[in-house]
Amino acid sequence: MSDIGTTDLRAASACRTLVFVRRARDITSLGEAARAFARSSSGRVIIAATCLVAVVRFALGNWSFGDALAVLAVVVALGPVEWIIHRWLLHAEPGSTLAELLGTRDSHERHHRDPDDMEWLLLRRANAIGSCLAIVAPVAVVAGGLSLLGISSARAIGATVVSVGLVALLHYEWVHLLVHSRYRPRSRYYSRLAKNHRLHHFRNESYWLGVTIDTGDRLARTLPADRSAVPLSETARTLG
Repeated sequence: MSDIGTTDLRAASACRTLVFVRRARDITSLGEAARAFARSSSGRVIIAATCLVAVVRFALGNWSFGDALAVLAVVVALGPVEWIIHRWLLHAEPGSTLAELLGTRDSHERHHRDPDDMEWLLLRRANAIGSCLAIVAPVAVVAGGLSLLGISSARAIGATVVSVGLVALLHYEWVHLLVHSRYRPRSRYYSRLAKNHRLHHFRNESYWLGVTIDTGDRLARTLPADRSAVPLSETARTLG
């Protein structure tokens, strides 16, 4: 193929991604994924929130060893929290009051029915805003209360916790998009995550619940060493 033809194909691919991507399987490169993510409601909301909180954190200053402990605490909690949300909110039993209120089961069921549909793969705007607030609000309340009690570093450390939490949410959405695209990660870690997530969708929805980290699956014993030991589920696409 001529250089001109190759350039035309690349330009057409970039244009397609820039305009609108309806199917994650249409994404074949990191560049296309980045453009699609940046144009999504989820990407815009979480990126904006992360940048805003990062600015606030740097403005507060007052860095301490407590910030390092806060980062470590978030990283340690990330796997179990991700597993709990996926299992009890996204895969909630039909009629679950909280899941019905938040709309998490319905949107996730639509995602399982058609995993490549970009409309349900990433968080919708309202859910993205709600997810950001779910990270910001409780930390702000606790940090504010501790600050009133005279703990001067509470607000700064609280802002660190929120910043790391939002980065984790951003990472979750980014990884989720990539594993449903045709792009194949080069690192062993992300390749394993992609394989596990495909097994979650197409073999058994009760296993491989971790998307960005598998510590929750390891603790809950939903990360089998041999996938053939896990039966094929008839409800992987419908969630029952």
